[in-house]
Amino acid sequence: MPSPHSKIPLLSIAAGMALSLPGTAGAVTLTSLKGMEFAGSYGSYAPRGDCSQEVRLVIDESGFTFRASGRTVKSARFEYAASFLGPTYEGISAVFFPFPVNDSDFGQVIMTVNDDEKRGVVRLDADVPRGQRLDPFKAALVAGSPLLLCKGSAPAVAPTRAAPSRPPAAGKPTPLSWANLSSSVGKFQSDSDQNGIDLLTSGPVADAIRTRLGAKMQALGVNLSVVSPLQRQGSFYWATGNAPHQGGVEQAYVLLDASHRAVQVGLWEKGKLTVYAPQGGRIPVPQDIARLLADSPPEDAVALPGTPWEVVPVQGRPPIAYVDAAASPNIKSFSLFCEGNRPMMAVLLNKPAASPRVTVTWNFAGGLVDVPTGRANTQGTFWQANLTGSPLIPMLLRQTGSVMLRINSRLEGEVLLTGAPAALRSAMRTCLKL
Repeated sequence: MPSPHSKIPLLSIAAGMALSLPGTAGAVTLTSLKGMEFAGSYGSYAPRGDCSQEVRLVIDESGFTFRASGRTVKSARFEYAASFLGPTYEGISAVFFPFPVNDSDFGQVIMTVNDDEKRGVVRLDADVPRGQRLDPFKAALVAGSPLLLCKGSAPAVAPTRAAPSRPPAAGKPTPLSWANLSSSVGKFQSDSDQNGIDLLTSGPVADAIRTRLGAKMQALGVNLSVVSPLQRQGSFYWATGNAPHQGGVEQAYVLLDASHRAVQVGLWEKGKLTVYAPQGGRIPVPQDIARLLADSPPEDAVALPGTPWEVVPVQGRPPIAYVDAAASPNIKSFSLFCEGNRPMMAVLLNKPAASPRVTVTWNFAGGLVDVPTGRANTQGTFWQANLTGSPLIPMLLRQTGSVMLRINSRLEGEVLLTGAPAALRSAMRTCLKL
């Protein structure tokens, strides 16, 4: 077996905790669809568009109502996976987890509205580890999928006309200085609102940030397009944000140490973090930023789109097919290799994982491949799976572009598929006929 210290992938999970991602990167918790621009998908859905059947779905402003196996279930809370289809996706499909269990478990059903870019089509997929089954209610919904908009089905709630937006208040925001930090807590960065603050363009704080970032000021501005208000913990002040729909990939934080008039900026570009710290050393981060760092790609992450697959020689045994994960909070790399006559997958994590088993999901354009994966070292950073009978390698051989990754339903960046066929044919020839 290849050594855990060689070029082999590892899964990373915070020690003693389930793997998790920030809401902006993974999913957004909703209790209704009001104001979410999904009114064009409202209506009743059923297999073949026949609403006389037992399996039915109603989408309206209040959310989702499911009917199957003699039961009706209304979604009181669900997860909108805004980044599920990739950070640059601009199509009409939308992915939801309609039956979340808790904040760290999004449930065992994935629902795609406007599936395959087709309006009026809803697909429900099971997302369960191998050997487990859905309960009868959810199994009936998945078995009836895809669901089509029923003929003559009018939207359950007509789209409402958005209220006209108010023009911004006249005047300019207040330039942020070291003297007015405390009075600026709770205010937002703004370009034109006189009630807002100017964090990035004028004033002593903006000058200090510019000195630290130089040419990266423009990137910081973009990555704070959706920004938190200024927050405080003792003498530390900060704001966090991201580019629209780019949480976990294009995001940033600005941390101010009022006692020393020092600035620290964390800037994620293409899913890789760079920290611009004061010359005297890094500022200790408050809990809010610590959580952001734990749930986001680290400084040693590979930037999107990732690197091609490569063949890595191993002395005394067949080579391995190796690829880095890109923009992943926890996965460092994957290695596929032959262990005797068994095809194997190894995963290297950049943080230890406490759970004895996790499910690694490869989200291809044509479907999901779940790989149950077990811990293979005491540190919880090296994981392995037997791929005998798995469709993973055939999918890697025929797919192009990139594949999205998940661990236990949490987004985990991407893997570039360039070079996968050649690397796999070289590495797997002793245990598979490819």
